[in-house]
Amino acid sequence: MPGADRKDELERELPALITGGAGDDPAGVITYTVVGASTGYSQLWLLALTTPMLAAATTMAAKVALAGGRGLTTVLAGRYGRFAAGLVVFFLLLANMATIAADTAGVAVALSMATGVPWEYWVLPVLAGLAILLLEGYAAVKRVLAVLTGALLAYFVAAWMAHPRAHEVLAGFIPQLQGTRGWMVATLGLLGTTVSPYLMFWQAGEEVEEIQAGVVASGEVDLADTWPGMVYSNLIAAAIIVAAAAVLHSSGAQVGSVADAARALSPLGRWGYGFFVAGLIASGLLALPTLSGATAYAVAEWMGWPEGLGARPAQARGFYVVFVGGLVMSGLIALVPHFDPGQALYYSQVFDGVLLPLMLTVLLFLSNDVRLTGRRNPLWINAAAALGIAFAVLADAAAVFLR
Repeated sequence: MPGADRKDELERELPALITGGAGDDPAGVITYTVVGASTGYSQLWLLALTTPMLAAATTMAAKVALAGGRGLTTVLAGRYGRFAAGLVVFFLLLANMATIAADTAGVAVALSMATGVPWEYWVLPVLAGLAILLLEGYAAVKRVLAVLTGALLAYFVAAWMAHPRAHEVLAGFIPQLQGTRGWMVATLGLLGTTVSPYLMFWQAGEEVEEIQAGVVASGEVDLADTWPGMVYSNLIAAAIIVAAAAVLHSSGAQVGSVADAARALSPLGRWGYGFFVAGLIASGLLALPTLSGATAYAVAEWMGWPEGLGARPAQARGFYVVFVGGLVMSGLIALVPHFDPGQALYYSQVFDGVLLPLMLTVLLFLSNDVRLTGRRNPLWINAAAALGIAFAVLADAAAVFLR
């Protein structure tokens, strides 16, 4: 993932629809499957809300970075002190490490499903292979991986072949709340995997690199190229939920493992199994560097280290130590005895959902600070962010107090 790609050549050279599909990483695929299997179609309407929420979060992160030419952690420390910034970085680190471990295990399980070799034996080869990709030209390989995530399109076919009742699917887009703990925990998972906190740090870090490279000077982020990707990513999420609801929820089946999640593609037979494995492997390999990179940006900024994927390892040792160390440590976590990949993939996203209100609140204040950014956010951004905070807080409270 050379820094010379900056905002990423992939986004300029490949259709945004393909890159949007790459956003549905293993944790996301499992989470959407669990949501569909456990809540049916009742949370489809949340996907319609999370699209502008994600757009708002991305815009606010980019706006803060473009205004000052600094990453989120640096700006946060300057405004509210290093202690406050350190708390945010600490919680982000926990969430990202959990997701990296879960995604690493998810890729390993997918390889195990394809080969029959126990997934634990695949963890270290996955990380080693990823390291080789990063050193030997990840940007070029990423194009291939992005195309491979097109295998997730199989969920559209599976959802259709499962013959869901049209009126039940449409009813899922009508706003509704169910007062059960399980339903609210699923809401947290859906919010956490769609509006992931790490994406905000990644977005800001990449904007800073563009500024340093002279690609951009200042101004607002242009969402023209990212909206299609966001919409497409959520359409795939909706297809996963519909397929899981039609195949698994209707039969009362539970999703306790990655293999259980693959059953949502059972209408496609053996082809569905292959599509699931290919999509999970490719999306995981795409997501892992982004997760680790976002962590490295946040930690390096808080420590005051040189940072950036455009810098050589000798120029930004601390940044690259965190980048690589995050992958290694998460791999070791995945190998802890009794580590359950299926549960880890799901609950890592629930944890992201718990962190989401904090991150959106921080961004909301920073991006509306006229002294920092020059002007307040458009109304739609503030409204989408406030809605995201409200829903996440409600789901947090319900998950704690409901039985």
